[in-house]
Amino acid sequence: MKKQQHGFTLLELMVTIAIVGIVAAIALWDSSDMLENNRAENYLLELKRNINFARAKATSTDSLIVVCSGETSKIENDQNVTCLNDWSDGVVFVFYDNNGNGNYNPGNNDKILRVMAEIPQTSKFTFTGDNSLIFDASGRVTTNSGIFTYCPNKDNENNKSMEVSVSGTSLYYGDTTNTCD
Repeated sequence: MKKQQHGFTLLELMVTIAIVGIVAAIALWDSSDMLENNRAENYLLELKRNINFARAKATSTDSLIVVCSGETSKIENDQNVTCLNDWSDGVVFVFYDNNGNGNYNPGNNDKILRVMAEIPQTSKFTFTGDNSLIFDASGRVTTNSGIFTYCPNKDNENNKSMEVSVSGTSLYYGDTTNTCD
């Protein structure tokens, strides 16, 4: 007769420890870098879509279309908005500029076409060009073009960039050493 054994075999113990280790690694995984990367990339890609929209709208309607940052409360209340110098302030929006002054004036039949979400307080957003991008009927930028840089945190890690050329095209670069200081 065989003796009955109690306990675990070495193989059973090793498999159990491996499973516990994998579950612990998943539970303790720090995903903040991945979230910062995604936030920066998504914001710039949405901005790229809005810039492409503004360029296409300018050429299809034979009018001036402006992309800039403005005070959120004034945009929400459909008041006159002057483009801000700091792209991190307020909200980036696209509007039809009926009188060509570069500012949003609802009384002059200017129309807001698109509005982006505000960036989080922990993020910063800069542009090396002017305080606005103005597209003419040919789709070209009539203001100084430049490079957008999105910094999702204060330590300048996970920064992403995108360039807008004079021709009105935008090129997403992704990771960059540019800072938002």
